[in-house]
Amino acid sequence: MIERLQRIAKVLHRIQGLLLILAGFCGVGVVLSLVENPWVTDDSWLLFSFMGCLWFLVLYSLSQLFLHVPPPVVTGKSWHQRLSLRIRRGGMWVLGAAFLLLSLALLVLSYQLLRVSFM
Repeated sequence: MIERLQRIAKVLHRIQGLLLILAGFCGVGVVLSLVENPWVTDDSWLLFSFMGCLWFLVLYSLSQLFLHVPPPVVTGKSWHQRLSLRIRRGGMWVLGAAFLLLSLALLVLSYQLLRVSFM
């Protein structure tokens, strides 16, 4: 699982600047929708810009968190190095499971917000 997340992170790492810029634009859209503004008269863009900002930030965090995954444990190393690798890989597995749960929760939130906005 963490190797697959690392492959995705390597692809996303190439466009991490674009992800931050798009998250910033969506954040500006959220702020403009909340503040009295002559450019945006209603809050029709609030849900879409909020969802976009969350998705771009999740993709950016994926590109940063899983870029450097520790290698698998091999038997030729000392017990201290093997223990260190197992602990670091175990932490990455926990982080990967938490990230997948966060992504699933964001997917459900996106579905609910889209359902509310189109009603």
